[in-house]
Amino acid sequence: MFRSSIVFGRETRVAALGLGITAAYFIAVLASGYVAPAQLLQLFRMYLFGLTAVWLFLFCLWLIVILWQGRPKDGKVSSPLAVIRERIAERVSGEGVVTMLWPLLLFAALISSFNAFKQQILSTQPFAHDPWLVEADRWLFFGKDGWRFFHDWFGSPAATDFIDTFYHVWFLPMALGVVACAFLGTRYYRLRTQYLLTYIFVWIGLGSVMAFLLPSAGPCFYTDLVGPQESYAAMMETLRAHDAALGNGGGNLVALNNMHHLLNAYSSDTLAIGGGISAMPSVHNGLAILFALGAFRINRWLGYLLGAYALLIWVGSVYLGWHYGLDGVVAAIATIGFWRLAGRIAAAFDRPPLEKRPLAPAV
Repeated sequence: MFRSSIVFGRETRVAALGLGITAAYFIAVLASGYVAPAQLLQLFRMYLFGLTAVWLFLFCLWLIVILWQGRPKDGKVSSPLAVIRERIAERVSGEGVVTMLWPLLLFAALISSFNAFKQQILSTQPFAHDPWLVEADRWLFFGKDGWRFFHDWFGSPAATDFIDTFYHVWFLPMALGVVACAFLGTRYYRLRTQYLLTYIFVWIGLGSVMAFLLPSAGPCFYTDLVGPQESYAAMMETLRAHDAALGNGGGNLVALNNMHHLLNAYSSDTLAIGGGISAMPSVHNGLAILFALGAFRINRWLGYLLGAYALLIWVGSVYLGWHYGLDGVVAAIATIGFWRLAGRIAAAFDRPPLEKRPLAPAV
């Protein structure tokens, strides 16, 4: 039997798996018939160009680190260009090019597909699960709606402004974490693989499959998209009052501005960056848990810091009315499960291929 002499390394095989899953998702979204191919491709280009700029920024930082590590020591003088050339040659040798480029393609294809799915496919589902999620929220928060529970504890314009700011800077670690994986060395294979595969599973598993099975609008859109609800109408009035108290006649809270944008774009046929409405489960919370899981693999104190940030994201998602409390709980449990699954896959791909495994002695 013919056997290929080409043996793909673990990084190439992982990249093929990750990009293969993402490509299948991309094609499925296109094949649904709900998404205009030209719009999806335009969104893909926008994300690709945007993240390429971030990639180039981190590449420059990486070069600075290389120069610092290669600075003259013990009187030995090395040419900066020679140091950079040597390190780049080391980095791109073997599977280095694969590790540096596949996170970029992954992000652009995955996020553009998710945007299209959420806006054009998920919007075909009625928001049938909000009523029982309201009841679950009241059980979870001792008989109160989640937003009232947290506002009773520390609600104020200053607290709202603080939570709003940190809740919406989530986009930075969401993008930077993927790009940073491109510059991790070979010894970080397990972390890179586990992080990127979990990232894929969260967007597709949580944000697409589970969201399609459990369509819900969330507290902030309940009155507009589900039906009259006195408590959540009061929540929106409270947020607007806090916004006005922050000065300049309002318009300070990112949450209110984004809610207005999402509601206006909900019935539009045009794809928009970040568009679409879905509460259960929360991708926002799921990825915040992923940030913490990845950070603990690098440094314990960094893990604690991002763990605290994940808790703030959960509190903020309820406080600002984006999500029910259960949305974040389900997302956290599922993300930890995805993380463990990705760890098993990383371990499996870390085993040498059959062609390179030592032959066991015959019995």
